[in-house]
Amino acid sequence: MTLVPIKSSEKSKNPFAEPGGDLSGRSARALRCVGYGLLLLSLLDWIVIVFPPQLMDPAWEFQTIGALVERVPVPLIGLAMVFYGEFQQRSRWESPTLKGLSWLSFALGLLFFALVPLGVIDTSRLLEQSDRQLANSYEQQLAQVKQVEERLSKTEPSEINKFLQDQGVDPGKLTPEDVRKQALGEIQAAKGRSQIQLEAEKKNRLRSLLENSVKWNLGAAIGGACFVYLWRVTRWARVGRRRR
Repeated sequence: MTLVPIKSSEKSKNPFAEPGGDLSGRSARALRCVGYGLLLLSLLDWIVIVFPPQLMDPAWEFQTIGALVERVPVPLIGLAMVFYGEFQQRSRWESPTLKGLSWLSFALGLLFFALVPLGVIDTSRLLEQSDRQLANSYEQQLAQVKQVEERLSKTEPSEINKFLQDQGVDPGKLTPEDVRKQALGEIQAAKGRSQIQLEAEKKNRLRSLLENSVKWNLGAAIGGACFVYLWRVTRWARVGRRRR
């Protein structure tokens, strides 16, 4: 019997291969397609966040920084998926696109690094603004209490007796002076409660603001570092195929 040698090309031939390319090539194209989609979705999301801009408004700037930082994983994942596989299985239009996206990564890294000092400044401005608002509210309450005290001190005993009768209280059991002292005591207690509430509100606002500030500023720094790292490792996209 004569044995027919099997050609090496027949040995390596994959019976499940499709004419459109191997499995790794199709997987790379699928990843890149999803990556481009994530980048477009991020662009739309960022446009909604940033526009209309309200520059010099610390509250708007601070909330915008937080919104951008909390969404930074999406463009990072999108860029990583687009850069996957370098120049393998690429279309012609992707070469300049990859170069532009590499430089975009660098620009986004600088942007997120710049958000850190801006976030610190906005935190300080918001703290001052919050303290002023609470102080103004407390002063208004004190002014109202003072007006009540002045009216009470000028009230005639006959008017106090009439008030007690209207409330169904026997004026003989309480003298006008007793009523006046009791009312003034309640007013002083209200002042003390207002002061306690003011301090508690101050602490709550400070804690909430500092928590968000630390989280968002650290997130901006980490996001900036990731974008710059992407720019560094995608030098191949900037120099092109021939210079590598």
